[in-house]
Amino acid sequence: MKTTTFLGAVAALVLGGTEAAAAAWDTCNGTPVKWYSGPVVYRNRCSIPDSGNVNTAYWNGLRQWDDLSHIVSGFNVNAATDCSLDHSDGQNEIGLCDRAAIDGNNGVTYSTVGLCFIGSNGIDEADICIASDLDFTPRIGSAFGTSGRSTFVHEAGHFFGFKHEGGHSILRTSPPHLVTGGYESSTLWPTNAQGMNTLYGYSVTKPNLLPSSMGVVGDVAQTLDPSGTVTVCRGTAQSVKFYVGNMGNAAVSSYTMRVRMSPTAPPNGYSESTTVVATFNHALGAFSEGTYSLGFTVPASLPFNTYYVYLDMDPAGVVDELKENDNTTVSAMTLRVGC
Repeated sequence: MKTTTFLGAVAALVLGGTEAAAAAWDTCNGTPVKWYSGPVVYRNRCSIPDSGNVNTAYWNGLRQWDDLSHIVSGFNVNAATDCSLDHSDGQNEIGLCDRAAIDGNNGVTYSTVGLCFIGSNGIDEADICIASDLDFTPRIGSAFGTSGRSTFVHEAGHFFGFKHEGGHSILRTSPPHLVTGGYESSTLWPTNAQGMNTLYGYSVTKPNLLPSSMGVVGDVAQTLDPSGTVTVCRGTAQSVKFYVGNMGNAAVSSYTMRVRMSPTAPPNGYSESTTVVATFNHALGAFSEGTYSLGFTVPASLPFNTYYVYLDMDPAGVVDELKENDNTTVSAMTLRVGC
């Protein structure tokens, strides 16, 4: 047997060179090393209780991947008194652990596979350990930094057989992990989803539009507009930058996206529909993405105030998507209308 350890990155890790922006996995004689029969997952109830932020982070981490292809054959729970997370015991266990036990990493995935001789070779067991000192509360769309929720999604990618990759990806080697908007901002991105489609196939054919105020420039993750407040005057031309992607396996030939200014902070501001300052028609292929500078004019009658800038993709819900709760995000830049 062979064990592969995928380390979740330490925040201080410094990378050199350029990473490829594509899903990656190990192969055996030219065939992918993956799950060839549906794994059963065991939640470590001692560290991941039946409710609360850690529980929802656990479910989001798995379902961001498994909802695309439905590979997991069962979701089990170990006894609350079982506080050990064992490897090579025949159980695919997921739980929290002390950071010192995983050499200071945010998370670790231990995958056990057979030695590669003839033909294909699959994953026999995979266990995930997430550092217990992470913050597992949901993030707003412009929050930057390490998150327990995004670490769950990252390590779940390793669980399904994916290696680190660069670009706009949840499997970037080091934090920060990029987020979208909505009530659950820790998600997959098009290259991750395309890898899932290649290895396991989607269970349905649909698009999924999602925006972000973050992007990758020269393989450096950053907010596309600087975080902070910019003073602007009514009637002036402005612009805002957003990433948009389609993590679905179907193209969208035409959809609408709009820019809004609102004094309401996220997450409440996600559900608003007032003060639309620009509307655009756009198209996105399956698993495609791009970063755009969107121009608008500050309304001449807008009251003096500080405004959050939102992007809504398909605000009327015309496009039938895999998920409908990740179509809105907020810029890291706020605008102070004072003249």
